[in-house]
Amino acid sequence: MDREHLKGMIGDTEKKKITREITEKIIDQTTGELLIEKNTEEAYVSKEPDFIKLYLDNILMINNLPNGLQKSLNVLLKRMGYDNIVVLNAYIKKQMAEELEYKTVQSLNNNINKLVQQGIMIRKGTGTYEMNSFLFGRGTWDNIKKIRLNLVFENGQVTQKAEFERNDEE
Repeated sequence: MDREHLKGMIGDTEKKKITREITEKIIDQTTGELLIEKNTEEAYVSKEPDFIKLYLDNILMINNLPNGLQKSLNVLLKRMGYDNIVVLNAYIKKQMAEELEYKTVQSLNNNINKLVQQGIMIRKGTGTYEMNSFLFGRGTWDNIKKIRLNLVFENGQVTQKAEFERNDEE
């Protein structure tokens, strides 16, 4: 797929016009009179495309995971940074287990392991996970628009197809 076609798909060609009014207060040095100058500034920015909500329980269903994992996934996503990273030390896990009303942290660890096994989370190092960027994104549209996820429902089965462009220089 050529780059121009990909840009068209992710909305780079769609721009929206934004206008803002700038007010400057200026004092005339000879008279001391307060003068107000108003200017209008116009700019064009990438327009966020239309979207559809994807419910987390559907992500779990697609990956054959029990609905009980939804609460754990919600709590993990709340802690996800703009780089899709979730850092979990013992203290944070204990807080999360209490929030989820689990009797032990091991219950949370079991859920995390299930999410890792299904590729919903990727273990990056001790206590550090990356949420699958084909499923989740946090941040500005300029960063998120590079991620694509297509779900194909055929013959009672679901497969995932993703195309993305990533620029590690940002």
